[in-house]
Amino acid sequence: MIRTIKTISVLGFLICLLIMYMTDHGIPGIRKYDPSFRLLDMHFHYSSETVKETFDKISEGGRIAYKTYLLLDFIFIVFFLITMFTISDVVLISSQLKIIICTVCGLRALFDVLENILLLRMLGQYPLFNDNLAKICPWLTSFKFIMLYIWLIVILSQTVICGLKSIKR
Repeated sequence: MIRTIKTISVLGFLICLLIMYMTDHGIPGIRKYDPSFRLLDMHFHYSSETVKETFDKISEGGRIAYKTYLLLDFIFIVFFLITMFTISDVVLISSQLKIIICTVCGLRALFDVLENILLLRMLGQYPLFNDNLAKICPWLTSFKFIMLYIWLIVILSQTVICGLKSIKR
């Protein structure tokens, strides 16, 4: 059962990426309204002015498309979290390290969810602009990336260490 869940999650993760990057439900749909559009949540950090400029440039249709993208991103977050757990379970040997890394994965997902909630709230309030939310949002994005980088560093270093140990044998 757990193996099936892991397999479905990895497939769901890949399908979400395809939808988000290759269909009108994702970035291509938003770029119809602003060809230079870049996702806010894919910047390591950005300013509140960038949020306002982005919302202004994508117009009403782009804002609707962005909301659709963010709702899809909630599904992606779940699939990515389980995929991260799956990779961590395969690569990590130490149960103590697994607990720490699973916490890091959970925090990454939490920051991503909070970021999406704030972006959706700001999109819903547009043309009113909440500068306070726009100042909090990039910090959530930065924390999300920091958690992702910690996870990647641990996974890659553990993989290298295990590879070196197997070479020495």
